[in-house]
Amino acid sequence: MRTILLGIAALVLFTTLAVAGKKQVRYIGIHPIPKAEGGGFCNIEGPHVHIFGASKLEYRDHRGHNHFVGDPVAYGYDGPRHAYKGHHPIEVHAVVNTPEPDVEFCYLNGPHYHYFTPPEGPDFRLSGEAYFYVGTPPPVYVEARPAMIEINAVYKPIVYARPVIEVEAPVGWIGLHATYGVGMGIVTPVVVAPRAHVHTPGVVVDVHVPAPTLRVDVGIGIGGGVHVGGHSHRGHGKHKKFKHKGKKRRW
Repeated sequence: MRTILLGIAALVLFTTLAVAGKKQVRYIGIHPIPKAEGGGFCNIEGPHVHIFGASKLEYRDHRGHNHFVGDPVAYGYDGPRHAYKGHHPIEVHAVVNTPEPDVEFCYLNGPHYHYFTPPEGPDFRLSGEAYFYVGTPPPVYVEARPAMIEINAVYKPIVYARPVIEVEAPVGWIGLHATYGVGMGIVTPVVVAPRAHVHTPGVVVDVHVPAPTLRVDVGIGIGGGVHVGGHSHRGHGKHKKFKHKGKKRRW
């Protein structure tokens, strides 16, 4: 019996030392767990630690803690969710209930989900039960965008029920902006230079004049979808506000 107890004690000590030898990484808010670490979803809302790292594309630093800014539904999250389309800011301090202001950006191009709603104000429009950012992004958004839009390559192969938004984007939506909309599935108008027939003695110049063409592509993503706006929903009912300690969760 004594030998068994000593063996158990040694195993516990070895396990503790092994865990202690790994770097602890700080997180705040709910987030997915990497497949290499077992997969699933961590639903701890407050500050906590894990012994696995966080992707720089899907997380933002919040006072030394990693906060998930990706689409939780892509990783099996089945709680309350709210549809967004295109890039938009996230008031992290409001999401995790901390006093220090901290605004980050989500760079997912098309329709996607978050478990929180945006702050009230003129910078967001709710259309067809989906949120559109219609504000003016700060310079830091433009500076970080070339690197951060790589997050879309991470989500492209993931098959899950993305929201299918079937309403027109409101005026001022960031995805329709001539500068900010580039790379969000929006193609700027292509106007073909006019040509006409010009006859002179001994010379014929052929100039063709077609009508200007306009092409607009909106990226929806792959996988099944949940229709938002104008048609019936599949898979989920009306989006509800995220509840936290009896109150509605805002940013």
